[in-house]
Amino acid sequence: RTLVRAGDEMTDVKYSSITVAAEGSVRILTINLPAQTNKLSNQCLDELVHALAAADAAADCRVVILTAVGEYFCNGGELGDFRTQSPVEIRAFGDRFVRFHVAITRLSKPVIAAVQGHAHGGGSNLVEACDLAVASSEATFAVPEINFGLAPMMALAGLTRLLSRKGVMEWALFGQAIPASKAAEIGLVNWVCKPEEVMGKALAVANRLSQSNPTAMAACKRLYYEADTLSYQRQLECGLGMLVTLLKSEDAAEAVSAREQNRAPDWKGK
Repeated sequence: RTLVRAGDEMTDVKYSSITVAAEGSVRILTINLPAQTNKLSNQCLDELVHALAAADAAADCRVVILTAVGEYFCNGGELGDFRTQSPVEIRAFGDRFVRFHVAITRLSKPVIAAVQGHAHGGGSNLVEACDLAVASSEATFAVPEINFGLAPMMALAGLTRLLSRKGVMEWALFGQAIPASKAAEIGLVNWVCKPEEVMGKALAVANRLSQSNPTAMAACKRLYYEADTLSYQRQLECGLGMLVTLLKSEDAAEAVSAREQNRAPDWKGK
């Protein structure tokens, strides 16, 4: 159970996937599913959207930090066994994924990713969605779906805003992880520091931002995202549509079956 402030009223909210804490004018949202490598489940996504809305409404909150506990910052989405799910069920999960990422970009307050661990799949997408990012020197970033016979359909929405076409295709088609230093080089993160210094650095950045005019910061975010957010949302929604089609294909089911049976996949091209 976590106490969060909605406006000027303290509200008792039960969260099972995240924790929420306030440190001065900074609201800290922590994904707390380390046993699941902090994959974003339906429950987790709903809780994060709720916590972001509460932070946006809180008069005493100026900056939001998004972080996690454990080896992973976020290891993508927890969709479950898509072979047994209908296209409607897959789309419902994807809609939550889109809603969460758009909520970050539309928040009137800066959101800082404190990346204490690996950010893979949708985790890299999540780092990109935040306004600023501090990363551990030991963190890695990847969109490895191709290695599992799938494709990073929704994660590509964020990557296309950072990389050239060939850069995006290289990362997507090879699925190789890059170190934090490379992530900083391509603009995915702003600062890289020792693992034990990540939260301290994020708080230092947040505290500095909290001294700035909140109206000006909100205007800055709105100006930047005004034209971009709709296209970003459309990119995510387009990726979701393709993801549903992909996950209900014979080859996607074969990819999972082959892994379960420890054999080479027999691709059908459909």
